[in-house]
Amino acid sequence: MKRVLLFIQYLILAITVNATGQDGDIIYIDGTRWELLGRPICVDSLLYHDLRAVLPSERSILTSNWDGFTAYWSIKQNVLYLDSIRTVHSDSDTKDYMGSCIPAATLFRVFKKHVAGDCIVGSWLTKNIRVAKGKVINYQHIGFERNYEDEQIISIDKGVVTGKKIYHNYVIDGFSFDKVKDNAELRRLFPIHVEQYPELANAKRIVFCINKARVNSQGNLVECEVKVLNPSDNQQLGTEMEGLLKAYHPWKVSFINGEFRAVGIDGWSFPYLLDK
Repeated sequence: MKRVLLFIQYLILAITVNATGQDGDIIYIDGTRWELLGRPICVDSLLYHDLRAVLPSERSILTSNWDGFTAYWSIKQNVLYLDSIRTVHSDSDTKDYMGSCIPAATLFRVFKKHVAGDCIVGSWLTKNIRVAKGKVINYQHIGFERNYEDEQIISIDKGVVTGKKIYHNYVIDGFSFDKVKDNAELRRLFPIHVEQYPELANAKRIVFCINKARVNSQGNLVECEVKVLNPSDNQQLGTEMEGLLKAYHPWKVSFINGEFRAVGIDGWSFPYLLDK
């Protein structure tokens, strides 16, 4: 029962945290500092619960760090180590932020099942972790949904590195819907033949939704699915807009972790106002 309640508590917290962009942990690989885009400690709900119990109550809780702590990691000889955990708090007099580390003895007590010699091994962790550095090239204001110029996907099995993929990400500039100034420009770029649809006679606007968009390195929209949300679903109208979108060139493209992605296209919904 205790595990079930802890899991429910963690799930509710995870949903809340993911509603905004979150700061990552810090990891050192071969002496180089990377941001770890995730919270490996939170994978084990009991460990996470025990850690929260020893964190200072006066620590600062930010919208970008609901846990109120930052874990510092390192990878040495293909083993993942938890080196320290740091919190910050605001000085009541100066209002400055001051940082402090959780005492090593406290961490060793919390992570006692994962202590090897004088180190804490991330042996509870079996999953991929994503680490990054450089300029942010893609950002969504939710959880860790962002991408950097340099990223690594590292496979971990009980704290041991079993594989690694290295990526250099970049963006190819082009058109995206966030660049549209107004409805007049939208209609000029994608001129729907409204006269062919008598059911639109009394409509003031159409709402389109684009999904499953796929682009290539030249900025061509190779594939997409267009749905008409308002008025009610009109397959012919959706097909016409799909053809217009595919005919446009070039679209903004990002190369992220080995694949080309549509930027400002996929998952995009937009109103198309009709002039009467």
